[in-house]
Formats: sequence, C-alpha cells, structure tokens
Amino acid sequence: MDYAVNDHGAVGDGKTLDTEAIQNAIDKAHQANGGRVLFSAGKSYLSGSLQVRANVELHLEAGSRLLASSDYAAYSPSHQVQVVTSGKVAETVLPNRAFIVGFQSHNFKISGPGEINGNADGFIEKPGQYIHEMRGPVGGRSQYLERPFTIFLIESQNVSLTEFTLRDPAFWALRTTGCDLLRIDSIKILTDLMVPNADGIDIDRCSKVTISNCELITADDSISLKSCAETSVYGDVAEIKIFNCYMKTTSGAITLGTESVGDIHDVVVSDCQVEASHRGFAVRSREGGSIYNVVFKDSQIHTRAFSPMWWGHGEALHVTAFAWNTTENLGEGNPERVLKGKVRDIKFENLDVTSEAGILNWAQEPGLIRNIEYKEISLKMRKESKWPSRIDLRPNDIVPMIERLHNGIEIVNVEGLKVIDSTISWDETRNYYLNAVSEENSVDVFTDGFKEVD
Repeated sequence: MDYAVNDHGAVGDGKTLDTEAIQNAIDKAHQANGGRVLFSAGKSYLSGSLQVRANVELHLEAGSRLLASSDYAAYSPSHQVQVVTSGKVAETVLPNRAFIVGFQSHNFKISGPGEINGNADGFIEKPGQYIHEMRGPVGGRSQYLERPFTIFLIESQNVSLTEFTLRDPAFWALRTTGCDLLRIDSIKILTDLMVPNADGIDIDRCSKVTISNCELITADDSISLKSCAETSVYGDVAEIKIFNCYMKTTSGAITLGTESVGDIHDVVVSDCQVEASHRGFAVRSREGGSIYNVVFKDSQIHTRAFSPMWWGHGEALHVTAFAWNTTENLGEGNPERVLKGKVRDIKFENLDVTSEAGILNWAQEPGLIRNIEYKEISLKMRKESKWPSRIDLRPNDIVPMIERLHNGIEIVNVEGLKVIDSTISWDETRNYYLNAVSEENSVDVFTDGFKEVD
C-alpha cells in the first residue's frame, strides 16, 4: 500500500517544516506491516530528523526532493542515534545526529529517482579556498562531532538502496552499521568538494554487502569500509563486493580501514573507474585491526594531488599500517588509536593507472604488512598539480609526512611483495621523480616481468 506524505499533511514547498507529516506516513506504513511512503514529483519537502522502520520503503518520484533542515534544533533528541538504539550505539568520537536514522529497520528500502539533500550549504560557517569551515550548534562541541549523517542505518538486515540521488551531505552521506545483506545499486552521491568529512558510503561492521553501478563525487572517501571502536558488538566487515562504480574525490576513492578496530576481510573490487582523485584504492590499517583477503582488479585509476589540508598526495594504490596516535597525542580519540594495524594478503590485478604519486607500501615497523601482490599493472607517472611532492602517511602522528620526491613504487618495512608482469612509464615531468622502485628495510620483495617502457 502507498502512503503519500501529502495525504498526511506535508506541504512540500521547501520552506514549511514537514517533519511530523512525513514521520506520520512512515509510522502508518510500519503499523500496517509495510508500505511505500511516497514523495511527489515536483515537491521539495523540508524536514528535521526522521526515524525509518522495518518493511517501509521511501520512494522519491522523479523531481521530488527530501531536504534536511540546517537548524540543529530540528534534529529531535528522540531521533538521535544513542536514543534510537537505547544506548547500543553511543559513540563519543562521531556525531549522534542523523537526518534519516533507522535501527532494526529490517527489509527497509529507499528507491528513486528523486533526491535526498543533506543541505551542506546550510552548515557552512565560512567558505574556504580548499576546504570549508563548518558550523556546529551554539554551545555544542565542534563542527566535526555535531554535523548530522544524512542517512544512518543500524542493525538493519536485508536493506535495499537504489536509484536515488543523495546530494550535498553535511557529513558522511550514507553510513550503515551492523547491516548484513545490504544492497546499494545505481545511486548517485554528489557533494560539494570542499565540505570536510563528506564521505559517500561508509560501511561499518557489515557483511554480505554489494555496491554496484554507483556514481560517487565526494569531498572525502567515496567508499569507506570501517570497523569502528564503539560498534564492536556487530563484528567484522566481511564479504563485500564493489563493482562498476565511478568515483571522483578530494580524498580516497575506496578506503579500507582508518577506523579499523575490528577486522576487514574478503573484499572484491572490480570494474571501477577513479578520476582525478587524491587517493585511489587505499588499504589503511590502524587501531589494532587486520585487513586481509582483498582483491582490487580490472579498473582504471587516475590520481593527482590536492591541498595538504586533505590526507594523501595523489597515490593511486596505497597500503599502510601504523598506529593512529601516540599516547601523548590521543586527545579525544578512542583508546584503540594507539594500537598498530596489520595488513596481509592483498592483491592488485589488471589495473590501468595514471598517477602523480604512484604506489605506496609503508609500515610503521616490520611485521605489520605482508604478502602484497601487484600483477598486470600499467603505471603511468605524471606530475600535474601545483603542490610540492610529499609522502603522506596520514593518519598517524608517528611519521605523518615526509617532504621529498616520489618513487614509482615505495616499499618500506614490508614482508613479502611481488610485482608481476607490470610496467611503469614517465612523461616529460620525469625530473619530479626518483626511481621506478625504492625498497627499504623489507624482505622477500621481487619483480618478475616488471619493466620501464616509453
């Protein structure tokens, strides 16, 4: 059965706050054991926070828009994550607000072709040259800890998100925590490229996830697989498939880790295109977790450097393992940030790469990274940004950045690395680089069929 939000009192003029009417339609559909909540074509529905429920589908007709309020007061305390989950998710280093939040919202769906808009412009305090300064609430903690997730689904099984556009998130656009059997297909996430922390899709401690046919233009990581500290009840990130996606970002296209207290494993990325991004495919283990059994294959990657206000410096392929913080610098971070991450059994195969900073493999110390394979990689090195060369190993405050020229492939403190049937070439900017391969304090590193070409 369909439940049109206009029939429940929504105005849809983009100015009137329609929160109560939309929530009533959602609740009615849930009480009837399921139904479609309809947002009508040509209407713009301004709303505060909404709680979605099991067996409900939000359907956005062509030309419809569900617009997040920029008023912090519109994010009801009863819809904040800690309250909705009865304290099961109560994070201290991430926001507790969300525009659309669901807990145990099994069989939930969002379908298009309309738009969900996070209203990032309404949260900008001061426009920046390379990155905006965002606004927190009066009397709040900080803009980082207060801005709302646009969509945050928790412990919700068999979820389907298809065909809609998510535009201008003010923080992470789409976060799922503890959601198994998750399908994300043919959505667009379109972000102001100077909004900090505006990730596209964040998969936190979920399994059996498919992300396919998506267009992701984001200011922070387009797709990020995470195992966050305060959601450990939901276990590992596992059995993830990502394919046929287009990504462009001022950060990483696909990042595994950073928040990686738990393990991330059994991931396959294929047939993706990365254009003009700060990092391409990144495996970035921190906080004591392990990342393993991962394959990146059959994709095209183009990376270039952006302002150092963003982590990275144009690495196409990035594998690092560090502690995030020293004890002295922990600050407000979770205690696991002083633990070192580990990486093993990662394979990159059949990748066409054009990069400002090549391929980076770097561990804080031996024993943290082992068994990395590069096979059939075509690596073209090209300096194209105005930014001076640097090796960017953030996030970590042990060796965050090294000011020097790049090598094509950097290998530091690695145990077991192969480069097979691959090539490297240089354009007229060759003098911006050092060697094709640089190896330091590593063992069992070898190449077979690797050569420089014109």
